[in-house]
Amino acid sequence: MTGAYISRLLGLSLATFFLVQLAVGAAAVAMAPLVLRAAARMRARAAAQAMLWLRWAPAIAGLVVVGAVCVPSYLRFEPGNTGEEMGPVCVAGAVLALAVWAGAMVRGFGRVALSRRRLRGGAGERGPLVAMAGILRPRLVISPAVVEALSAEEMDAAMRHERAHGTAHDNLKRLLLAFTPDLMPGARGFAGVERQWARFTEWAADDDAVAGDRNRALALAGALVRVARLGSSPAPLASCLLEGDDLCERVERLLDPAPERAAERRGLLRTASAVAAVAMAAGLAWSPAALEAAHHLLEHLVN
Repeated sequence: MTGAYISRLLGLSLATFFLVQLAVGAAAVAMAPLVLRAAARMRARAAAQAMLWLRWAPAIAGLVVVGAVCVPSYLRFEPGNTGEEMGPVCVAGAVLALAVWAGAMVRGFGRVALSRRRLRGGAGERGPLVAMAGILRPRLVISPAVVEALSAEEMDAAMRHERAHGTAHDNLKRLLLAFTPDLMPGARGFAGVERQWARFTEWAADDDAVAGDRNRALALAGALVRVARLGSSPAPLASCLLEGDDLCERVERLLDPAPERAAERRGLLRTASAVAAVAMAAGLAWSPAALEAAHHLLEHLVN
């Protein structure tokens, strides 16, 4: 393989990723209100998962198309000595893809740095904070001001809430979200989807902490109100007890919980259908006819 051959493959892969993510991202943003309405009827944990996969869908689709279609079809059908050069559309797509990934890196590392600063401040006497921090070895961070403010029951409920975040690996999900490319930043893009994911995630941790116990629900509601009065400041990549602007809604859910929904058998059917669809798509993508058709399509993009 020559350097020109590899550079064309790299440029084509980047341009393909950009175009696929753009198309799937636009569709996902358009579908977001429908998904949110459906999520509102789910249990909090399932609703959080729905919003998470909606947010990841464009990047996953781009990576799958590049890895399963673009690269294999290029390596199989593109001769190494054509000498053809990338066209302006392909070059523009590749440059935009690099810009999108660079923006994701800047945002991700920025959130990591901000989290470290806030967690260091939150551990001090003047920084009220209750959080589950860390990815591989999560640990509870509780500032002295919070220890003094909460009763034993409230502290136990708060710790149950944070342990629920640790069990669900929510910090890892936050980290992956921080580094997920976003072609549509701002309120009209995926910022709203990420806020809804954070909202449902907090609800899910509340539900896991309470586990249907009325006394725990009252204690957790009291802990939320007391920590809010202390002026706690969340860290972007840590699961904090108090996060977002839905304090009133969380307290209302704890004081007046909705009746438990029965587990839906349709969830298993949907999961099985999704797995079958992915398997069929992978089989088609790796078939010689499908790869050849994809190669002809990508030829138009290169030129």
